[in-house]
Order: sequence, then structure tokens, then C-alpha cells
Amino acid sequence: MTNAKLQKESIKQNIKSNLKRSLVVNGYDDFEPEVYPTTDQKFGDYYSVTALKVSQVQKKQSLQETAKNIEANLPKNSPIFSAHLAPNGFINFKIKKDFLQSIVQKIIESDMSFGAGEVGKGRKARVEFISANPTGPLHIGNARGGPLGDTIANVLEFSGYQVLREYLNNDQGNQILELGKTLAAKAGLIDLEKKDLTYSGEYTTKLAQKVKKHLKAEQFKSESKIIEKAGRLGVDLLLKDILKDASDTGIKFDLVVNESDLQSKIPQALDKLKPVLKKYDGATWFAPRNEFLKDKDAVVVKSDGTYTYFGSDIVYHQEKFGSGYDLVVDIFGSNTSGHVPKLKALAQALGFDNDRFRIILYQFVRVKRGENVIRMSKRAGNFITAREVLDEVGKDAFRFNLLMYDPSTHMDFDLEKAKRASVDNPVYYVQYAHARCNSLLKKAQQNGISLENLSKQDTSLLIKNDELALIRKMIRFPDLIDDLSHNFAVHLLPAFSIELADKFHKYYEQERIIGKEAELSMARLALVKAVKIVLRNSLQLMGISAPEQMTNLEKTDGSKTT
Repeated sequence: MTNAKLQKESIKQNIKSNLKRSLVVNGYDDFEPEVYPTTDQKFGDYYSVTALKVSQVQKKQSLQETAKNIEANLPKNSPIFSAHLAPNGFINFKIKKDFLQSIVQKIIESDMSFGAGEVGKGRKARVEFISANPTGPLHIGNARGGPLGDTIANVLEFSGYQVLREYLNNDQGNQILELGKTLAAKAGLIDLEKKDLTYSGEYTTKLAQKVKKHLKAEQFKSESKIIEKAGRLGVDLLLKDILKDASDTGIKFDLVVNESDLQSKIPQALDKLKPVLKKYDGATWFAPRNEFLKDKDAVVVKSDGTYTYFGSDIVYHQEKFGSGYDLVVDIFGSNTSGHVPKLKALAQALGFDNDRFRIILYQFVRVKRGENVIRMSKRAGNFITAREVLDEVGKDAFRFNLLMYDPSTHMDFDLEKAKRASVDNPVYYVQYAHARCNSLLKKAQQNGISLENLSKQDTSLLIKNDELALIRKMIRFPDLIDDLSHNFAVHLLPAFSIELADKFHKYYEQERIIGKEAELSMARLALVKAVKIVLRNSLQLMGISAPEQMTNLEKTDGSKTT
């Protein structure tokens, strides 16, 4: 197989394709092969448990016989891998050294497209994320969904999708009136005691002064009108701040949808759902009679005739499902988990394939400063704002730290660790590896070495274990992107970047890259260039900068980087 072919097929995909052909030859057409990266080099680079899956169902042959038959029909002269049976019925795959060495050239030739996939070619995806409550500043909890959603969108684009990033502005309901009361009272437009105000924090005082500039009590015939107008103005101003916070973290939305616009469309949307709507106690319920029934029933129209938040959800998701997009992704805080089954039931009721509708929930973020948990914010009162954290640690550390953990787990965000100018800081550790690569390449040029033909160097000279380990790590990048385009587990990107950076730092410290042997030096510079490319591509997918130079970082020995 040529490098050109591998532009469209990762190594793992190539192994799976060969396994599938073997399964068909053996009459196991109904089985799909499974291939996983090994964690121990003594078992090769990849392994498959496909024989175990087949033998559990077929039961005509022993596990070993099944594995042997599958292995026997794998290519014996593959330029990419050799296959070996293991006693437990696993099939292990080892990537051939000469192929590994040639990957360095492929990475340099592919450059910014290395790792890119085609799973989304000709397809469209829309990703909704953050969608914070507009009655206060963006808090760090909701902000966790920002880097998460944006990175998922980046991965989908890198995998060929055309992506729409969208935000729902929840500018409707009683919360807006309560905000209006708070702002109108603090602006001196109505008389209310402090204990009767729902919202607090320094932001409400400042926001009230802005609202006051636009309103005068005598303009309105009633107090309710003042409250309504103050609430609307407050929400509009807060939305601008939220979108500015998102922008400063590198997030740009293509579409902002207002819930107030959706509410007017609810009657028409409900007409399409009459078979799954039921009247009970004067209210209208969404009550589909399918496997989603339990715990999924929800009021759409209250007994007083007003619409619920789920009514807006119905309109919004009808529009999403009917917009011609192949994939719809919702990213919500875990406090909205009760919405998930209702939305899944809605998708089914509307005839939308639930395999094309993904909902991702993320957990709570606790902000710490060293060992001390920070519970209060001067600006917001009872929560920590994203802006406070962003201003203290910077965009790159903000995004990297929020991405590092599986979104289904609670996380601690340590301000002291996140802003520490040290190679012990994970984001700086990765960025410093990229900067080191650039420094080596720049040094070579200063020494009169041309880097124009790095992709044509003799990479067969890269035979040391640490060199091959670096390449083995880099060949996992396309596999990772392919996996992420399906499972959205983008917290694996920081982990991959840290591991690659770690291998490079060790290689840099143990080997002389530019030495007396010209051909070996050129091969090693090609390897450095490949590492730089993969680090840059992974950082860009996370929305994080890839600096060419990093100075004054504290090293583990106490010295500073230059």
C-alpha cells in the first residue's frame, strides 16, 4: 500500500479492512472487526478480539481454530503490518519498521492535513453548546461546554463535515421578569426591598446603571412594563457579554437562536405532534407511546395556556432535524440530564434517526487556588465567572484545562497550576515541545542546512527505540481523529498531546539531533519536523496556539527556558 492510499485510510482502518476481508472469506460476513491500540509494545502495535466475538456466537470451532482461520487469510506480504496469533485468541499486529520510518515523510508531505479524515465528506453537522442562562455572567460551569463544543466542532470539520456552531439564548420565561425586577429596583425605577430581589452580585448593580440610561419610569404606564423592559434590556446586555467571553476563548458562533422567537412557532410545531400529545389536568403533555415512555412525559402547554421550556425545545429541534443536517449534537450541563430522554423521544417521534442525534453532558467545575476552594465571586455573588478565570490564566490554559478531563466527571480547576509559567504546566509542556521543534529547525537553518527537502530524507536511518517510539505515537493521530469523529471523547486530545510531547522532550535530551553525520542529522530533522506538525495539528484542534518560541518557563531543575 502506498502513502497516497494511506492519505485516506489510517493504519487501524487498513487493519480493519483486511480483517473484514478475512471474515468474509471465512463466512463470517455478519461480524465487524474490532481493532485497538496496544498499551504494551511486546504485544505489537494493535490487537483484535474479533475471533473471540465470532467464536462466542458461532460455537462450531474452538476460539483458537477461529483465530487461526482469520489470521490465515490476512495478507502475508503486507508492507504495513505482520499479524501474530496470541494464546488467548487475540490477533496482534506489529507495524513494520520500514513502514514506520516512511510515515515521517508522509507526515511532512501531508502537513496541516495529517490526521484529517473523510468520514464527514459531503455531510453537515450542527453543534449547540454553552447556551448559558442569560440572567447573569457566563460562569465557569457553563464555560466548560465552550472548549468542549468548539473542539468537537473542530474535529468534525477536520473529518470533512461542514459544521454550524449554534447558541440558544434562553430569553423567555419568569427568570427574565425576575431579572427585570432586580434591575429596575436597583436602578431606582420601582420600589422593592432587597430581600425580594432574586439576583445579586456586583454585576446586577453595574447592569442596572446601564439599564437606567435607557429607561425612565415615566415612559411606562405600569410597573410591569418597566420590569419587562428592564429584563429584556438586561438579557440583551448580558448576552453580548457572554458572547464576548466566548469570543475571547476563541469561539465564534454561526447562529444565535432566541427562545422568544421559538415560542411564537409552538402552535404550528405541536400540530405535527398530535399523535403523541395528550390532555391531562387541563395541560397538554408530550406522551409518546414507545420505548422512551418511562420518565419521558412532559408538559408542553400548561393549564393556564402558557408554554413550557420544552415547547421551545420542540420547535428548535424540529428545525434542527428538518434542516438537512446529517448530524445534530447538543452539549448541555449535567443539570439538564432530565431533558435527554425527552429529546431522544422527540427525535424518534419526528422520524429523526437517533444515531444521528447525540447529546453530551458535562459535569460541575470546582475552582481552587492551591488547596483552597473558591466559592464566591465578587462580581457574580454566588458563582465564579468564566471571565475571572480567563483573565487570570489566559485562553490557552483555560481551554486546555477544561478539555483535559472526561466531561462526565467532576473536575477541579486549580488557578495556581493553570497559570504557572513552568514546564510542569501541561499546556506549556506541550507548547514547549512545539517551540523546541521549531528552535531545532531554526538552528539547522542558521547552520546553513536547507530544510526544503525534509520529506525526501533517508528516514531508514531512524532506528533507535526512542525514534521509533515517537513515530509509533504519531501514527495513532489519524486513528484518534477517526475515533473522536464518532465518540466525541475530545478529552483524549490533551492526553495524546502530552504523551507525544513527553516522548519528544526525552528524545531531545538524550539524542544529538544535529551532529557530524549529515544524513543522520537530516533524518532526525525530518523526524523533528514531523513531531512539530502533529503537535501543531493537535493544538489547533483544541483551539490552542502553537508558539514558535517560549522563554522564561521554569524547568524541573529550576533553570529557565531560552
